[in-house]
Formats: sequence, structure tokens, C-alpha cells
Amino acid sequence: MLFYESIGVGKPIVFLHGFLENHKIWNRLQNDLFHHNQIITIDLPGHGNSENFQEVNTMEEMAEKVIEVLDELNLEKVAFVGHSMGGYVTCALADLFPERVENIVLINSSTLPDDEAKKNQRLKACETARKNFNALVSFSMPTLFAAHHRDQFKDELKFVKEIALKTPIEGVCAALKGMRQRPDRSSILYDFKGGIYIIVGMNDETVNPELFLTLIPNLPNIHLYKFDGGHMAFIENYDEVLSILKSI
Repeated sequence: MLFYESIGVGKPIVFLHGFLENHKIWNRLQNDLFHHNQIITIDLPGHGNSENFQEVNTMEEMAEKVIEVLDELNLEKVAFVGHSMGGYVTCALADLFPERVENIVLINSSTLPDDEAKKNQRLKACETARKNFNALVSFSMPTLFAAHHRDQFKDELKFVKEIALKTPIEGVCAALKGMRQRPDRSSILYDFKGGIYIIVGMNDETVNPELFLTLIPNLPNIHLYKFDGGHMAFIENYDEVLSILKSI
């Protein structure tokens, strides 16, 4: 069973963190939402307090583990909020378990698979993590924030780095290999019947929004938000994201 926390009462929202993050990344949003919602924050496999189960943690297997948490909590249907890798897991949930998913919120994520360059980059990142994880974290974490936001969010960047450094190397590599294997799930943009809320950072250097934006259909259940920020919209554009989450 994955580690999770559940606080508050009301409509349930499940939060799925990104790569090198854990449930604590949602602390501020959790504190602002639990008065009106049941907020469930989960540590995905190999992250935070959840053990690493295997050499490759696919998005599909992560989704199955998340469903186990819903079953444990006796929750039939919930809204999911996924950041980056958590968004890939959310897409897998909407694809494989649509009857358990009410609405989805994708924060700095995509329905698209990795291209060949990104697949190679994932393997190199795993090698680097094994050799010098501190260097990987120190180099990559600042790029999560838009260049013009890095001074403004120094404390938040420090917090994100601290969380990242607690991720075990086996969990790091298993997630990288899992993300590398994920399929194209763009069909959910047409097939999923619930609300789809897509939050994009126009200065995102991690998940490039350009190609994904060309795929998003103009359908009544799809709500698209474009922000002047990087890969951490729920930090860089906090008030706007909070407002969106209150509306789902």
C-alpha cells in the first residue's frame, strides 16, 4: 500500500506529485482546501514514504496502486490533480479506470509520450543519479522555475530541493524508466467524459507546452489555463491554481 494522508471532509480530491517530489509538496494547497474538501495526498512508488516495488514503475502500475488507496478509503469516484509525472499517472487513471475518475487537473503535464531525445535523456539522468545525485538535483531543480521567478521563489526552490534529495536512487531510476515507457494518451482528451482542467506554464523548460497545446480540442469539458511561469505552476501561480481547484 502506498503512503497517503487524508484530511478534511467534503468532495474528495486526490493529489499526485511529480518526479522527485512527495506528498509534502502539496502542503500549502492542502491547508487552503481541506475546510471544504477531503484532501488525499499520496506518495507515489519510490518517492517519499512509499517503498520502491520494482525496477520500472510504469504509469499504469502506479495508477493501480492509487486505486488501492481509493479502495482503502472507500472512495468510489474522485477528482485527481496531477503535477508532471503525477499528471501522467492521472492520464493513466482516466484511461484505465474512468469509472473511478470524476475530473482531472493536469498541472505542467501532457498526454503525449516521450520523444526519442527525451527517452535518452531519462536514461542519462538515471546514470547521473547513481554517480552524483546531489549534482543532478542542484542542476535540475532551478530549471523547474521560470528564469524570471527564481529569485522570487528562493525559499520554495530550497524546499523542493530538500524533498528531492530524500528520494531513494532506486525510486528515481524506476520512475525515469516508467515515464520513458508511457504511451500516447491523447485519446482521453476526446474520450474522457469528466472535466479536464489543463494548466500550462508558458516558460516550462521541463514539459514543453507548444506541441501539447496544438492537440487540445475545443470541447465544453476542457478548460485550458496558460500562465506566465515555469514547471511549478502550483507554486509560481499559486492564487490562480487555488482558484481553479476550488471550481472543480
